[in-house]
Amino acid sequence: MKYFLFLNHPKGEEVYRVSEEREEMLREHFSRVNILETEVIMRGKRYKAIVDYTAFSNLANFDCFRCQDPCCADNPVIYEKVTREFILNNIESYNEKTKNIDILLERGYEVEEIVESIKKDSCMVPEETVENEISLCTCSFKPNNESVLCSLHSMCLEKGLGAKDIVEKKPLVCSLWPIDIISEEDESLLYITVPDDFTTGFTIEDYYDTPCVNRELTQSSKFRRKNPKGFLEDEYVPLIMAYGETLKYSLGEKFCNEVKERLLAENLIFAEELDIEEKQILKK
Repeated sequence: MKYFLFLNHPKGEEVYRVSEEREEMLREHFSRVNILETEVIMRGKRYKAIVDYTAFSNLANFDCFRCQDPCCADNPVIYEKVTREFILNNIESYNEKTKNIDILLERGYEVEEIVESIKKDSCMVPEETVENEISLCTCSFKPNNESVLCSLHSMCLEKGLGAKDIVEKKPLVCSLWPIDIISEEDESLLYITVPDDFTTGFTIEDYYDTPCVNRELTQSSKFRRKNPKGFLEDEYVPLIMAYGETLKYSLGEKFCNEVKERLLAENLIFAEELDIEEKQILKK
């Protein structure tokens, strides 16, 4: 099996391969939970999927602008053409945020070399600098040296682009984080779940050790000192709503509607909760 969202990771198979132990845990989990068999559409391609749908009623709060955890701590993919073109068309704004152009100029690279690197290199910086860069994604930036944010997402918001454009221009794994998708070897079937106490044993990382999907973490004094203004308890909502627009344009409207229908039918979410005005993807 393979971690589907990491198939295009610069480090390749050593990242996306699922161990035998984790595969066994995954299959056991999906054999005992309620599942939804459906179809998802990612980057224009259709896949059959089995969804651990009740997990999408878990409470979440994607408070990226007030978070002190560097979840953008890796270059997750070899970037797609659409991302590279967006950066080149907005290169001044990209450099203003990330300082990547300035940093490479200071290291002796010519402008032409930097542009060519954005066009062709896996992480959009010269390969010899990757080990220095990969610990923090080359599209990440830290306004005022505080929270780690995505320059692609922020540039889209500044240009007034909608949720669909944001999802198209960001790597899919970044849009869907921390949702995990695991595929059969031939990609004939996808398994979709959300991190919690039960799934964290087989997801690619210990995503459940993050406050956005684990409200219990926000209760400690240590956490509140680190995040004094963020992750308020009353701002947590079911994940299917918190990530509503993101899921719609990442996995398809059919997926979202079917998951919502199941959760409503089983009283895991309620109709009044669907009317959440501020979508996570468009927060500024």
